[in-house]
Amino acid sequence: MQSKSLSVLILTLSLVACHPGGSDDSATARESLDRNLEPRKVREIVPEVREERPSVALVGEIRAFDSVRISSEVAGRVEQVDVEVGDRVVKGQALVSVAPRTFELRLRQAEARIQAAKADLELARRELARKQDLVSDKTIPQAAFDQAQARHDLAAAALLEAVAIRDLAQHDFEVSVIRAPADGAVTGRSVVAGQWADVGGGLLEMAIGSKVKIVARVPSHWVGALQGLDGFDFSIDPRQPLRRAKLYSIDPVVQEASRSFEVVGTAPADGLKPGMFANVTLEAPDVVQSLWLPVSAILTSDTPKVYLAQDGRIAVKRIQTGLRDDGMIEVVSGLEEGERVISDVAGLSRDLPVEVVE
Repeated sequence: MQSKSLSVLILTLSLVACHPGGSDDSATARESLDRNLEPRKVREIVPEVREERPSVALVGEIRAFDSVRISSEVAGRVEQVDVEVGDRVVKGQALVSVAPRTFELRLRQAEARIQAAKADLELARRELARKQDLVSDKTIPQAAFDQAQARHDLAAAALLEAVAIRDLAQHDFEVSVIRAPADGAVTGRSVVAGQWADVGGGLLEMAIGSKVKIVARVPSHWVGALQGLDGFDFSIDPRQPLRRAKLYSIDPVVQEASRSFEVVGTAPADGLKPGMFANVTLEAPDVVQSLWLPVSAILTSDTPKVYLAQDGRIAVKRIQTGLRDDGMIEVVSGLEEGERVISDVAGLSRDLPVEVVE
C-alpha cells in the first residue's frame, strides 16, 4: 500500500513540475497530492487544570519605618562622636558633643551677670526707698526722686535681661551634647571629631521606632492578583525561620522602566537594620485555575502554537505560555478549559491530513 502511494506521489510531482499550465493547474495538482497522502494518526488531549495560589519570589530591602536627620542646634567644634552606623540607641543617649566646655563657660558667665544684676537692683531699691522718704518731707525735689525711680527700673530690666541670657546659655550648654530623640538605630554618619558643626547641619541619620519596612518591587502583571493581600513572608537568612510582614501599602503607580510596582510591609525591628536585603515571597490570597499542556503538545520554535484537528486537517492556534514545571508548560491565554489539542506536534504542519484515534 505504501509503495503504491509513493508511486502516485512521485508521478503527481512529475506532472506538476512538467505541466506548463497556470496556478489553477498547480492547485489541482496539490489537491491530487493531498488525496493520495494517508492521514497521520494523532491523539488529542485537553489541558490539565490546576488550582493553586500563585506565588512569586523577590528580593526586598529593609528600610526605616521613620527616619530623622540629627543636626546641631549650636555652632562649634565637634569634640566627640559616640556612635557608629548600625548602632542601636535608646532615647536620651549621647550621640555627638559640640564644644560642651565652651558652652559651660558661657553659662557660668551668664550666671555671674545675674548676681551682678541682682546687686545693682538691690542698691537701686535702697536708693529709691531713701529718695521716697526725702521727697515725702520735701527735702529733695521731685526730679531727684524720679531719677532714682528710673535707675531702679533700669536695674530691674537688667536683671530680667541677665536671666534671659542665662536661660539661653543653659539651653546651649544642654544641647551641645546631642542626644537620641527616640529609640532607634544609626543609619548614616557624616561627622567626625574635630570638624566644625554649623547650626542645622546634618551630622547623623537615624531610623526611629520599633518597626521597619520591607519593600519589594513586583512585576506589573501581578497588580490584579494582590487584591485582599494582608501580608507576606520574608527572611534575611534562609537558614532561619520565615518572618511575617503586615501589609503597609501597595504603590498604585507602575514604574515605566522596570514595569514593576512597590509592595511595602512592616515588621518588628528585632535584629533588622535598614539597608539589609530580604528574601520575600508573595502569595496571592485567592486560589486561581491555570491550564497546563505537556511540552510535546506545544510548537515553541517561534510564537508558541498548538495544533487542532478540524475537518480532518491540522489547524493552528497561537497561545501565550508561562511557567514550566516537570515537562509541563502553563498556557496563560489562547485556550479554553476542555478545548482539545493534538498531543504531539512533532513532524506535523498546518493543513496536513490527520485522523484522530483514541
